[in-house]
Amino acid sequence: MKKVIKTSEALTAYNILNNAKYGSMEDGDKIKVWKVTRALKPIATKFEEDNKDAAEKFKADIKDFDILLPKAQEYENLMRTNGDMSKSPIGAAEYDAFIKEFKKYNELVGKAVEEFAKKEVELSFEPLSEDAICKLMASNTDWKMAQVMAISDIVCEVADTAPAEEEPKKGKKK
Repeated sequence: MKKVIKTSEALTAYNILNNAKYGSMEDGDKIKVWKVTRALKPIATKFEEDNKDAAEKFKADIKDFDILLPKAQEYENLMRTNGDMSKSPIGAAEYDAFIKEFKKYNELVGKAVEEFAKKEVELSFEPLSEDAICKLMASNTDWKMAQVMAISDIVCEVADTAPAEEEPKKGKKK
């Protein structure tokens, strides 16, 4: 089966399937899932590399990024846990200024990779049956419905026909 999907969908599916357990599945279906995962891997890896590259390039725009990020994280942790703020490595003003710049940074990274995330890619693999997806779900009881839908939309066989509508029954009126 050939399937055209967005790079972002490939990344999501790869991350789900790469961590999946196959316990309840038939051996042939385990191999199919493994092959789909392998087909998704280069797409996901390339996108993650592009994202990391953009993140690395743009963090230079924030002075002392690598020093301030862990300090801001510690500040947030102290705030969350109602900790002693006198032990914070940075003050509120420095934290607020960093967070303002950090938000701009995240937006810039997002804009940089947005085009790649929306890019359509073609995959070729043997689809899974509904029964195989059910067994995959049974092997991964911690999955949320969003995860199931993300992979099933990509790897399942899709019926080309919708159920036929029933014609009104003709019969005697009472």
